[in-house]
Amino acid sequence: MTDTSSFSRAVHRPWRGALRAAAAAALAGAVALAPAAAWAAPVDPDPDATDAPVLSGEVTYAMAPAGNGIVDEGDSLTVSFVVNNGTLEAAEGVDVSLGLSDDALASRTSLSSWLAGDSSAQTDEIGATSFGATLSGAEQTARLTIDADDDALADREPGVYPLAATFTRGDDSVEVRSAVTVPDDGEVTPLTVVVPITAPAIDTPVLTAAQLEELTAEGGSLSSQLDAVAGTPVVLAIDPAILASIRLLGTSAPESALAWLTELDALPNARFALQYGDADVAAQMEAGFETLLEPGALTALMRDEDFTAPVEQQTVEPSEADTPTPTESSSDDTDTDPETLGIPSLEELLSVDASHERVYWPATGTGGSLVADALAEANGDDDASALILTESALVTGTGATVPARASATDTQLLVYDTDISRELNAASVESDTTLRAAPLAAASAYLHFAAEDAGEDPLLVTVDRASTERSRLALRAAVLAATQAPSTAASPFAGLVAHDPAPVQLVAGVPDDDRAYAAADMHADEDALARFATVLDDPELLTGPNRDEILQVLGNAWRGDESWPAVVSAQRQGTIETIDSVGLLPPSTVQLLGSSSTLPVWVRNDLPYPVNLTLYSQPEDLRLDVEDAVTVVASPASNTRIEVPVQARIGNGEVDVTLDLRSPAGVQIGSTERAEVYVRAEWEGIGITVLAFLVGGLLVIGLVRTIRHRRRAATDGDGEGEALEADEDDAEDAASATPQDDR
Repeated sequence: MTDTSSFSRAVHRPWRGALRAAAAAALAGAVALAPAAAWAAPVDPDPDATDAPVLSGEVTYAMAPAGNGIVDEGDSLTVSFVVNNGTLEAAEGVDVSLGLSDDALASRTSLSSWLAGDSSAQTDEIGATSFGATLSGAEQTARLTIDADDDALADREPGVYPLAATFTRGDDSVEVRSAVTVPDDGEVTPLTVVVPITAPAIDTPVLTAAQLEELTAEGGSLSSQLDAVAGTPVVLAIDPAILASIRLLGTSAPESALAWLTELDALPNARFALQYGDADVAAQMEAGFETLLEPGALTALMRDEDFTAPVEQQTVEPSEADTPTPTESSSDDTDTDPETLGIPSLEELLSVDASHERVYWPATGTGGSLVADALAEANGDDDASALILTESALVTGTGATVPARASATDTQLLVYDTDISRELNAASVESDTTLRAAPLAAASAYLHFAAEDAGEDPLLVTVDRASTERSRLALRAAVLAATQAPSTAASPFAGLVAHDPAPVQLVAGVPDDDRAYAAADMHADEDALARFATVLDDPELLTGPNRDEILQVLGNAWRGDESWPAVVSAQRQGTIETIDSVGLLPPSTVQLLGSSSTLPVWVRNDLPYPVNLTLYSQPEDLRLDVEDAVTVVASPASNTRIEVPVQARIGNGEVDVTLDLRSPAGVQIGSTERAEVYVRAEWEGIGITVLAFLVGGLLVIGLVRTIRHRRRAATDGDGEGEALEADEDDAEDAASATPQDDR
């Protein structure tokens, strides 16, 4: 069993069951389906036995004929008996008597009644054995062989014979039932076997490299599935998500995964594609979807460097005649250049090379008329080519074998046998070889009657999906039990599809409301995400992985898992968080002291991609003018600043500005925010006026001082002139009073 502890969100991993739990479940299945009976001695668990294995509280008994319960002429019959003590007390010794009926069962209905304990048959003892005491928690196995020449086996006609083992302890006894099939060597019936190739349940769009490496390693789940079907003529129902998970990794894919993919491609088996992630088609139809959800783009999960391969180019060596003088050169004689292979398309990632393009396989019990008819209608104009794989238990009738190729009005069907498929599936999940023989014997018995009923018409069986991991040996044993069954021959899938359909009527079926509501809710969230994703240049970077994640969460592998509602809630919460990853940060209060300025706004972008946004601003007061729309490309995983031009009009006061982000498609992004702007536009005018007064006053003062200075200077100049003139006059008078010289 593969350890899956490395898988993320271990709480969601239904396929990580312990080996002991799987074995116990398989044993219970063998007891119920093979079938076997048991009596129990109920006990209270010992609270002090912390290191002891978990006990069932019962003593159980099982019986299984070897060789798939088939005893041909000249064969001996070997039967195994198992006693398992799940109580705290040692179990007393048990005597076992093996009985075989001389009369064959009349039909598959009588076989079902016999195995279920609803009918009785006269059996004669053909052998006996016994067990000693069985210790607490222990298991004992014994085998009994009836020789081929024993009268009990000689000269038996082809048919299915009741086989019973009676376990006796004191006065108590319990009967465990099975059947022995004596094959008919006459005509053979065409038989097609379908086997799913699926991965464990995940809640992510694809399997990671680590998960792929684990699953495709030797002994891994995917490796075991491929090994089990190799060399057999089965039809493969392949989950394309597995192939996409490997291919999108390109050159970085694990070697084991690439080898697994190569091995799958090399198999000659016919195949068809399940829905991505083996999603539940019934839930989608019951949710009212007009068509099935298609897988989304996986571009966001791929890297260019993983699709670039080195190309070796040979360097041509010149001859000696051409190069008389050698020069230094690199010692390498090859050059390596990268060759871009290109990102594969979605179609290339998902391709399974299907033998038929449209085959839908609802989970067991869900393919009634409501779902089948809706699938046919969802296929549109191509409904004639759509095939719905459903089970015979959903076909109305008397319990007889249902033709594998059928039609219900206009709905084309492939009908697999419920009883045979159930037993094969039970065998495929049983890890104990001895216990596995019980459902294989029951499958052989049902196959005998189905072949008798079908004649030359084809039969279809499946080794159905498993809720627990199954080993290569167990799955191969189930496959070989069907493909090598007597009275049957492998029928090609194309022949089954081309066979004339027999008219049948399907029961309506009971819708699974929980799964339908979950599908509807996740799809509604997806619509909201698609609107939000218009902020990206390529919206599929978000919508693609989200769609694929929804399909994985709707996968049939989650059926029966108690944690699935929590997985759905987590998926929806993740979508909400993605939609909330872009928005406005709460703005701070702004003081606007001038007539014009900018309003700073911050945009938060938690996405790893740049987003295209337009910021719409609307003031709630006429005192402020704001630019209506500002376009911005917000950087990935960061906060981006936007400056919105604003201009104040007359008046002061507080103005609220409403801020909205929208995508280029007009979708509102995030919540509306309000910015408080305090307008003080008059302070600018007051300041200018005051400054003007100050400047004017200074100019006036300067001018006055200049004038006064000049006047003062002028006054002082006038006094000095008068004094000078007086001095000149005095000088002239003195000169005139001086006597003249005599001659």
